[in-house]
Amino acid sequence: MLDSVIWDFDGTLYDTYPIILKSLQKTLQEFNIQVEDSELYRLIKVRSVHYAIQHFSELKGLPNEQVKARYHEIEEDRQLEPRPLKGALETCQAVIDKGGRNFLLTHRDRGAIRFLEHDGLAELFTDFVTSDQHFKRKPDPESLIYLISRYQLKAANTIMVGDRPLDVEAGLNAGAKACFYDIDGFHGVSNATITIDQLTDLIPYIG
Repeated sequence: MLDSVIWDFDGTLYDTYPIILKSLQKTLQEFNIQVEDSELYRLIKVRSVHYAIQHFSELKGLPNEQVKARYHEIEEDRQLEPRPLKGALETCQAVIDKGGRNFLLTHRDRGAIRFLEHDGLAELFTDFVTSDQHFKRKPDPESLIYLISRYQLKAANTIMVGDRPLDVEAGLNAGAKACFYDIDGFHGVSNATITIDQLTDLIPYIG
């Protein structure tokens, strides 16, 4: 059974992708890049926003850092009060009730913690890893290994939960288990230890 859950933030705990998609579209349009919403959404979910920006920057011969900086400006201004996804609070609370621990691992900055605090979720987490700590990006396991080492977690009883293949890869690369939250029904992540389509489906595995 599992006793430690390491959570991704965007698209796993919080419904941030509508604003992410709109912000990225606006950014690309400012740089005269046209792409269909459906194509862009699948790209950022199957890969990442970081990958999408790099891909289109290289395609158009644009400075990647300039495009990325502009995206973050737009997204930060718009992402004011995202809401937790259905089952997020219930599942995190169930982990605590069963004697487990929750951890956050996100490429977002510490603003993610403020969102958790706003909705009463922060108190359910033992620790938070954000971009401010400058770990290598998932699927590199550096940040997970840090949490496993610092809190003396048993990798076999620890699971990384996320909505993208790179979350699954990061968990497995750290020697832990991995849960693919297939919220979009994209499927195709065959190496996940567990696949769920709603967060509460994770609860029976905890304890």
